[in-house]
Amino acid sequence: MSQSPEDLLRSFEVAAAEQAERARSLSHRIEQASMTVESAGGEVRVTVDSTGGLAGLRFHASARNLPQDRLAELVLSTSRRAQAELAKSMDKVVAELYGAGSDTARFVTSAYADRFPSEPDEDGDRS
Repeated sequence: MSQSPEDLLRSFEVAAAEQAERARSLSHRIEQASMTVESAGGEVRVTVDSTGGLAGLRFHASARNLPQDRLAELVLSTSRRAQAELAKSMDKVVAELYGAGSDTARFVTSAYADRFPSEPDEDGDRS
């Protein structure tokens, strides 16, 4: 039995509303995402926001004993690690809303992974 045009339109409206709500939810969750990573020795703690931008930076007292060049390297490498961890975390966020194998999940995960690739763990940084 075929549906009436009114029933088809209602079904389409319901599906569109559900999709719009998932998109709003994803947008909000991505906006709220952040990642904090600490260097292996604990000298540097970096937090990045959902865009990968620096949102927080803390130095342990032991950081005072490091040469400035080494401290700068630690900040940069820890920041890149936080960005890469953020990219990995986006997979879970999108999978919860759209399913792990969905086109949306692949697109968002790929976009973050391309922007913030994982790097070798040179300094033994930890999350």
